[in-house]
Amino acid sequence: MKIAFPYMGTAPIALDALVRAIGADVVLPPKPTRATLELGARLAPETICVPFKVTLGNMVRCLEAGADTLVYVTGSWSCRFGYYGRLQSQILRDEGFQFRLLELRHDRIPAIVGEVRSLNRGRMSLAVINGLRAFRIGWLKSTAVDEVETRFRRSMPSALDPGACRRLFDSVLDELRTADGPAAIRRVRSSARRSFAALPRNGRTRTLRVKLVGESYCVVEPFINFDIVARLGEMGVLVDPFLTAHRWLGFHGFRLGKSEVKRMRKLSAPYWRYCVGGEDQNSVGQLLLAAQDGFDGVIHLHPFGCMPGTVVQPTMAKAAREADIAYLPLSLDEHSSETGILTRLEAFVSLLEKRRRGPQSRY
Repeated sequence: MKIAFPYMGTAPIALDALVRAIGADVVLPPKPTRATLELGARLAPETICVPFKVTLGNMVRCLEAGADTLVYVTGSWSCRFGYYGRLQSQILRDEGFQFRLLELRHDRIPAIVGEVRSLNRGRMSLAVINGLRAFRIGWLKSTAVDEVETRFRRSMPSALDPGACRRLFDSVLDELRTADGPAAIRRVRSSARRSFAALPRNGRTRTLRVKLVGESYCVVEPFINFDIVARLGEMGVLVDPFLTAHRWLGFHGFRLGKSEVKRMRKLSAPYWRYCVGGEDQNSVGQLLLAAQDGFDGVIHLHPFGCMPGTVVQPTMAKAAREADIAYLPLSLDEHSSETGILTRLEAFVSLLEKRRRGPQSRY
């Protein structure tokens, strides 16, 4: 069985290790590019969201590379994400591709266990052993990647040479990709801590802080958001995304972090009483939490045409005014221009610096 799954941020590093440990081969597509997006946009419905188009282009590349099984997390919740697997499969079969669709849903757990068993020569005992080993190695890689991403975000604004910081980050991720066991992962983590701590600093002591909220894929995937974390880091801004690839796997894959979801519901209740879909309620709650925690601003990313992301935008603007925190919404699609996004980011950072220097500054 040659398995492929949608590419999203750094999640493939852990998922690749997990699937291989279970006993299957993995076909990973190249990182998303403009060509991937154009391919997906050509096959997808015109008005569907940009994450759908990018992941559809990814899947075409995987099938062309030999994948015979496509794996999706699916469901019947309000965001279109839950339908990606079924809709993309229909489009790909109409294009003449032949493959198996494997849906990861709570009501299909017995079937998923059966698939794992078949990968282990039909022996349940071997499937259990390899399954536990897979989850351990996947979890260790995921937490290691999350730690490295955190160090990168914190180092960029104060790095004397942001380019060197970026090269170190990419190098450590490559090492984690090839780390073949718990001991190797621990060695990479220890080495990364020393390397990031040794980076020369630029002397900046008071860094602007921005919270990143919005639709999951737009927040986590650097190709879609024009590498916003690194770009703002180069401008001296520390970015704290409400969601990372590791946290996404925990939230949506294993239903972790329910207490945080409840906290966001309580915080957002005066402005947004019910979840319409996606990350709308989470975004309002995270904006208000960012104001309480002294962040300078909030950037809200969502796909153009995303219903939850669009309808919650006026409410977030109102909440930001009343909480006295700067707010920048960015709507993204295949026509978004890097120059246009960078111009808006530069203007937003200038605004934040002005607020810091102003007579009503909170600092």
